[in-house]
Amino acid sequence: MIEKPIHRRLVAILVADVVGYSRMMEADEVGTFQALKERRRHVLEPVVRAHGGRIVKLMGDGVLLEFPSAINAVEAALQLQLKMTEANVGIPASRQIILRIGINIGDVIGEGSDIYGEGVNIAARLETLAEPGGICMSEKVHNEVHGKISIKMKDLGLVQLKNIAAPVRTFGMMTARALPSTALSPSKEYTTVAVLPLANMSGNADQEYFADGVTEDIITELSRFKNLSVVARNTTFSYKGQSVNVAEVGRQLGADFVLEGSIRLADQHLRASVQLIDVQTGAHVFAEKFDREMADIFAIQDQIVEAIIGRLFFNLQEVAGVVRGRTSTTSISAYTSWLRAGAAWRNGDEKGAREHMHDAVRIDPTYAPALASLGLLYAYWRFSEPSAATDVELEDQCQDFAARAIAADKTDPFVLTSVAACFLLVGKIDDAIRYSGIAIAISPHDINVLVARGMIVAYAGRHEEGLALVERGCKFEPLLPPAFVSSLGDCYYLARRFDAALAAYGTLINPPYFFRLNQAACLAQLGRVEEAAVIARQKPDTFDAIVYARNTIRICALPEDGDLWMDGFQKAGMFVSRNVP
Repeated sequence: MIEKPIHRRLVAILVADVVGYSRMMEADEVGTFQALKERRRHVLEPVVRAHGGRIVKLMGDGVLLEFPSAINAVEAALQLQLKMTEANVGIPASRQIILRIGINIGDVIGEGSDIYGEGVNIAARLETLAEPGGICMSEKVHNEVHGKISIKMKDLGLVQLKNIAAPVRTFGMMTARALPSTALSPSKEYTTVAVLPLANMSGNADQEYFADGVTEDIITELSRFKNLSVVARNTTFSYKGQSVNVAEVGRQLGADFVLEGSIRLADQHLRASVQLIDVQTGAHVFAEKFDREMADIFAIQDQIVEAIIGRLFFNLQEVAGVVRGRTSTTSISAYTSWLRAGAAWRNGDEKGAREHMHDAVRIDPTYAPALASLGLLYAYWRFSEPSAATDVELEDQCQDFAARAIAADKTDPFVLTSVAACFLLVGKIDDAIRYSGIAIAISPHDINVLVARGMIVAYAGRHEEGLALVERGCKFEPLLPPAFVSSLGDCYYLARRFDAALAAYGTLINPPYFFRLNQAACLAQLGRVEEAAVIARQKPDTFDAIVYARNTIRICALPEDGDLWMDGFQKAGMFVSRNVP
């Protein structure tokens, strides 16, 4: 008798299991089964396909997956945890489906559609070590993905796994589980910090942009820490130039701590003075001054952020070894142009913003934030104003800037979110979903990341899911900026909640005309056609309704969503053909 040859192959193995499955089945057997079935169809299967994997077998509340590489497996695990967390939004904690995931690389024996071997057994044991909502991987996997995927792993050391002879060095991490699944006050679950605008003490109004820019960078850097919830810039900057009671402002914002200070720039010398105040007691947690030459501005920012983190989380082991992921420019000239661009954009000077951003990239061609911002500005330009360039030329330009930004830095949530928004605006919804997903996994408490992700998900056709994310982001932000309001309005519109969309759009003050056109579409859908027609008749001569309609329809993943926008525009009195795309 001739024995069949044994077929072996090296693969990445992922094992996932539902936390508390037996308890859930006991409480609601039918409901739990149906919920799990839905998650498999709408979350598990698409994620596995997108990363080139294969479902080997389902095991009750668990699943065994096979991937061609460790990178594919880890990226799939991150995406799986993220999507599971998003799907849990609004669901009571007792009914949420939360996964543990174990990943290993091993030589397996294939028999039919199944696989066997010690590599599979190790992945299954690692799954039991993972935190709820987290991932546990072997050293083999860690070595393969280290430096290639932006993840922070905790070395768990050598672990003796059940029925495995030799100890296995193991690494664990939390993932999208850090994103709250219900609307919580940030001050209850997270330590909340409000950073008030640093006062410009230079005696020169032209240096205002510099103080504002440094403040924004501090906010951005603090937002990287999963243990912090940082009040967004748009809210704290409403107090700019005011004499305020810092503790009272902190209570108004729901903050535990408030950072205030000043910055003085003279010649090439910079002095920053900052104080961190405990809102509950009014006491100073710390007050320090930083004096440096201008070339050391980045070092000063690092010191301020590290000082705050050290004071707030001195009892956390991870803080001592934290390494901040700054990969932006070290050129002071490029950084200055970047700050000037931000100031121009906030003042409504889009042309000036583009010019300053181009200056930053000319000085430092690998300045990822500037490249990403240029991509988004060019994508936005297609909607907001006429251009000598064709629509195709603008699209090519913005995608080129986006590609260069990602090539320069794949780990910065700001870069990833800007690139994702850029891809949304040019109709590349799959790329938008991908990059916004990575951004929110890295920085789940960053308000801009959260709102952008929700907007993208909504335009992908997952209306309620996207709306829930945007609503969550807006609840963290007491004073909503125009971009948040328009995102909220769009998500309500796509969810067919026209009253709520109209209310959101109505809070915009002197918005660009295309925002008003969205408001007209809402009015028309509510039967208030005459009011909608008034807005339509106010169309500026320079506004191209055909181009705007085409671009709006194009970013909708579902044809019925594009039809919904078109229907609203037509009812409002815009002469737009349904054959626009």
